[in-house]
Amino acid sequence: MEIKQSLEKAGLSRGESAVYLALIDLGLVTITPIVAKSRVSTSKVYDILNRLIKKGLASFITENHVKKFKAEDPRQLIEYVSEKEKELEEVKLELNKNISSLLAKINLSEKQATTSVYEGFKGMKTIFDKSLDELKKGDTLYVSGISESTEEIRTYFLHYFRKQAKIGFKVKAIFDETAKYKAVERKNKLTDFKFLPKGIITPATIDIYGTKTILSVGNSAYILTILIDNKEISDSFKKNFDLLWEIAKS
Repeated sequence: MEIKQSLEKAGLSRGESAVYLALIDLGLVTITPIVAKSRVSTSKVYDILNRLIKKGLASFITENHVKKFKAEDPRQLIEYVSEKEKELEEVKLELNKNISSLLAKINLSEKQATTSVYEGFKGMKTIFDKSLDELKKGDTLYVSGISESTEEIRTYFLHYFRKQAKIGFKVKAIFDETAKYKAVERKNKLTDFKFLPKGIITPATIDIYGTKTILSVGNSAYILTILIDNKEISDSFKKNFDLLWEIAKS
């Protein structure tokens, strides 16, 4: 590893490393040679020299009202690194004191619902594409209700159910009587469909998997899709699904 890389790993900036090494080579010098050797602009070099002085890696003297700078003993680098280690150890101890309160905040935030709202076909597609990435073989997607469909939506869900069969997750779906033809189109070995009693219409679709609940509502002119990520909410919707499943007909 080059010495410049070592200095940067020790915590010096690129500019500080360049100026320090220039001072090592040049000895006691004015600003001009430092700028030329380090290739650091004059506007920055004064600030860098001040930082090196504070770190104990450089010093200056004044001769005939002119400041001259020099590098301090390179063994100061070891002292500098040791101080950084001490500071990091103190930070580590301080963090350890606060881990419990940080974990409590994480647990609290996990209990809160994360909600995303999407409009239009592309928004709906974004959410359901995400479900295809997250659902694994052996998982189950629970679906109840079905909203008005367009040819674009119909084509998409035919593709969705082909992907579902390939991935290997199960689908349990409850449709109203008017959607029987859609169930036939989407039927495969991993799907199980039931239908609500005649006269019960479901204007919205609810999809549940894991901690996610997807609410879809709309018509051919406007689609609104809401994704809620919260275990308590998905569990609640799953209980409602189970009740509907009991009264629905195969």
